[in-house]
Amino acid sequence: MYKVIGAFRFLAALLFALACIILVLVYLQWVQPAKKRGVIKTWAAAFMRIVGMKLSVEGEVYDKPCLIVANHISFIDIFALNAVKPGRFIAKSEIADWPVFGRIAKGVDTLFIQRKNHRSIITVNQQISGALMDKQTIMLFPEGRTSPGLTLLPLKANLIEPAILSATPVLPVALCYTEQGRKTTKASYANVQIFACLWTIVSTPGLALTMKFLPLIDVNGKTRHEVAKEASALMSAAMGVEDPMKDAPEPLRHHCDAIGNDSLPSTKEPGSVG
Repeated sequence: MYKVIGAFRFLAALLFALACIILVLVYLQWVQPAKKRGVIKTWAAAFMRIVGMKLSVEGEVYDKPCLIVANHISFIDIFALNAVKPGRFIAKSEIADWPVFGRIAKGVDTLFIQRKNHRSIITVNQQISGALMDKQTIMLFPEGRTSPGLTLLPLKANLIEPAILSATPVLPVALCYTEQGRKTTKASYANVQIFACLWTIVSTPGLALTMKFLPLIDVNGKTRHEVAKEASALMSAAMGVEDPMKDAPEPLRHHCDAIGNDSLPSTKEPGSVG
């Protein structure tokens, strides 16, 4: 019976995504930023209901512009964050050319970065700094890639730098998926094609996401590495997992690719090569 429900949800989610493209093309790009955030929040919350994902929020949601740093498990992460506190995401440049999702990403003012182009990261950092100084909320997945959701990966600090330069507080958020109350990997799209991931989500009963908004980090007088370590400690504690940066030396040295190779869903079927 739940497979039938899942099939209806799967179709509804695809139709809703196509409707969102129409919304982007004929309306969203023309409205003022404040009104756009309201539309995005409503749209994202509706998508969560369509796929049948129960969403719970813990902690205080900071009501002013900030840099949000969160662990990355599923494409659902983006909808969930936008359903609670809309902002501009950082994404790898490849997604801009994707059918359906690329058009939606552009429509909601995503900032795109070329993963292995150091100059691109400098440019994006400048754009992030400008957006933060313009009192916009920016959302970042600093692990650099998606995870199954049972651990926290080390946080890459380079795209946190604009928060330091603009004196913008950093808001850590821990995303925790459960199935019938227990931790699960079923929402993850790590090495999973996005439509296969969507089908698993809509056809699995009892899936839920708890978003834990953690204490705000004051960046004044801190380096980006110190902020990353502080965020990692808060997020890992909230997730109930080991802190991967607890014993990391200072300063942390990371590859300039803060987005990573798989922070967005693969277009290939599981097990494909190349």
